[in-house]
Amino acid sequence: MSRSQTILIVDDDPTIQLMTSAGLRKNGYTIRQADNADEALAWMRADAPDLVLASVNLPGRDGFAFIEAVRLEQAGSANRDTPILILTALDDTPSIHRAFTVGATDFITKPVNLALLVERVKYALAAAARAKALADAQIEQATACRMARLGFWRLDHASGGLQWSAEAADLLDCDALPDSREALIERAADNDRYRLEAAFDSAIAGGRGVDVEVSVWLRDDRPTILRLQSETTADHAWLIGAFQDVTALRAFEDRAQYLAEYDELTDLPRRRLVNRLLDDRIHQQGGQPWSVTVIGIAGLSRVNTLLGMRAGDQVVVTFAQRLKEILPANAVVGRLEADTFAIAAPLEAVDRPHVAHEQWLAPLARSLLVAGEEVFVDFSAGASFYPDDASDADTLIAHAQRAQQVNRGRRGQPRVTFYQDTGAFDESGVLSLENDIRKALGRGQFFLVYQLQQPLGGGSFDGAEALLRWRHPVHGVIPPARFIPLLEENGLIAEVGEWVLDEACRQLAIWHETDAKLVMGVNISAQQFERGDLAERITRTARRHGIDPHTLELEITESMAMHDPDASQRTLEKLQAAGFRLAIDDFGTGHSSYESLLRFPMDTLKIDRSFIEAVADDPRNRSVIRSMTLLADGLGLKTIAEGVETQRQRDYLNALEIDAIQGFLIHRPAEADACAGLLPSAAIEED
Repeated sequence: MSRSQTILIVDDDPTIQLMTSAGLRKNGYTIRQADNADEALAWMRADAPDLVLASVNLPGRDGFAFIEAVRLEQAGSANRDTPILILTALDDTPSIHRAFTVGATDFITKPVNLALLVERVKYALAAAARAKALADAQIEQATACRMARLGFWRLDHASGGLQWSAEAADLLDCDALPDSREALIERAADNDRYRLEAAFDSAIAGGRGVDVEVSVWLRDDRPTILRLQSETTADHAWLIGAFQDVTALRAFEDRAQYLAEYDELTDLPRRRLVNRLLDDRIHQQGGQPWSVTVIGIAGLSRVNTLLGMRAGDQVVVTFAQRLKEILPANAVVGRLEADTFAIAAPLEAVDRPHVAHEQWLAPLARSLLVAGEEVFVDFSAGASFYPDDASDADTLIAHAQRAQQVNRGRRGQPRVTFYQDTGAFDESGVLSLENDIRKALGRGQFFLVYQLQQPLGGGSFDGAEALLRWRHPVHGVIPPARFIPLLEENGLIAEVGEWVLDEACRQLAIWHETDAKLVMGVNISAQQFERGDLAERITRTARRHGIDPHTLELEITESMAMHDPDASQRTLEKLQAAGFRLAIDDFGTGHSSYESLLRFPMDTLKIDRSFIEAVADDPRNRSVIRSMTLLADGLGLKTIAEGVETQRQRDYLNALEIDAIQGFLIHRPAEADACAGLLPSAAIEED
């Protein structure tokens, strides 16, 4: 309910006070009364009224002096435009003119007509409200322009004269701005002059506006990146538009792009750039064999615990430097994770790969001095080969990682394990699972666990990710890292993916029947995604279980979508049109391009756990995550941080404005029955 508006009546005539007060109170106004100017000024200092009704004839200071005093005190304040209505005699025209001169808003003649007075008061209050709203809007606009470094310009087509808004020089931090079209073009950077001139010429010839971004030398020490936008006037005589200094924004984007592509600690490419560089090299060299080796440093977490994070960083930097020193110039070297590196190089001795790898790996095992302590660096390595093991970088690296994981547990074995040899080993190095996995689906050995998601601010769980598990009849539950690659290699991943989707929808329907509403995330494999009828398949599954498509979030990796961007865009648009939510999973690893976020319809950005692990200790991780949240916020995407395990990580993510989290801190992956008791209060907000 809005408050009653207050009117201050200033008049020493009791009859006038009584009559006007009674009439205005009946119309819902709160009335304050004063007999003279000084008493009225005291009232206004204590509690400013919405409107003042003052007589010309007052004891002491008259009405004119009162108005002057009010306007003087209100200069520069939020109440500077309080409407003041003056009461004067019917034939006192000079007083009316003088009242307007000193700052009165309107006048009422005596004797007072109450009906007319009420209407005049309503009009004055409404006009004051409109004036205040306009002033507030102007202040907001001016503030926004200053913060965005935004100003205005206009160009006379005929004369070429260029005009800028009054604050333009201050916004652009320069002494003066070019006063003509030719002068502005002359100050543009060499490679931007033609574009700027062409933009102006095109606008003049076509009767349309300008939208161009150029570097302009407005100062001697550095160029300013200006974005110029405009529309042409109806008579085509002027271009009128806005400019924005986007220098800082472009620098931030460049920095974010660097952090997305390169590891700042070692200055090595991250996974996405390694993939791209390797793909380029192997396809440029027409069939030349390549080896791809993944190396994991052993005991890095122990160094961090005993000697501190800086010591751990020193180990990583020194190890990276040794890699650069021992590898040929045409090798590709990158940092995949905190303690894991990828190396790709042409394979010279095709017939003796073990010998070649052992030779260049041996120097990496030298000790190094860290924080005054001699530290021995051990490592495990796995390798795959192009073209024998795979023909693309992403698969070659995945195969090498699998081989490295196998090698990690094999004591007394060679330093490197080849992917071709991993079929004979499990994590203990002794068992093949390839035959068993072909029978697992038919025998009901696969099952799902669910990792719940929670808004970072707390409250009910509002989402869950369905995760595939394999319960082997002999070896128990097999880790996904062991059997997912087998499913992909054997071509079974699409069939198992269909089962996962069906089972997740079945469970979601059960939870929804108990009013435990939440969004279910389901990972889509690359083989599923490449099927032309994916949208129709998922739609049929959702309908069969009575699932609202909006409650199902399909998670894909960016590398999947970028394999065939045009086909991916068509598939994603079909899924979006069908009502399903879409998420980019493991963002920050593999492909992580701004282009894909702009191109593909998405609802959610899931930030990979590799960024979350060190968020509490490494400001660089926080910078990368913050750049992701800013980007996601600008694109209207929800952000979910994966792998949150500690309260410190959660606190930092809260400060970085992540929307939601999942991880061991809030809930370990569990089967449906174990999750059920946590869900009744969960809710989903409809978009």
